[in-house]
Amino acid sequence: MKKIIVLAALALMCQTMVFAQKEKNVKESDVPVRYVKDFQNQAKDATNASWTMAVDSSAYMVTFINSDGDKQAIRFTPKSTEERYYIEEKYYPHDIRDSVASMFPKHKITCIYVRNLKGKMTYQCRIARKKGFLFCKKETDVKVISFETSCKIIEVLDEQ
Repeated sequence: MKKIIVLAALALMCQTMVFAQKEKNVKESDVPVRYVKDFQNQAKDATNASWTMAVDSSAYMVTFINSDGDKQAIRFTPKSTEERYYIEEKYYPHDIRDSVASMFPKHKITCIYVRNLKGKMTYQCRIARKKGFLFCKKETDVKVISFETSCKIIEVLDEQ
């Protein structure tokens, strides 16, 4: 019985390590000062700010609640700054829901946000399939779909 429990625990630990996230949470003090200052200038009334860093340290993202009470994020890279305005599920555009349902019937939408990159607004939709057993479900085949503001698909990318 002990062997079975030990093997199950090891299998769970291995699964967790293999499917670790591509981003990790960081403290604000570990973020480059210029990104923190830019964030503070752009979102003076932000609350509940949490920072993440790409594993290769190429990008930092801060997610927060803006002064209107909506979830928002700003992603900083050496070349650009991207703003993300998250949309509540009840307000997801029907055209996007329909496109995802017809093109990717086994996927579920995990989030939709409006993306502002260099003044160009687009929708970004993150979708994934869930696999696993009971409480040990993991996301697989994760994709990010870009839509024009008219909800026409621009591109489909596999999340890396």
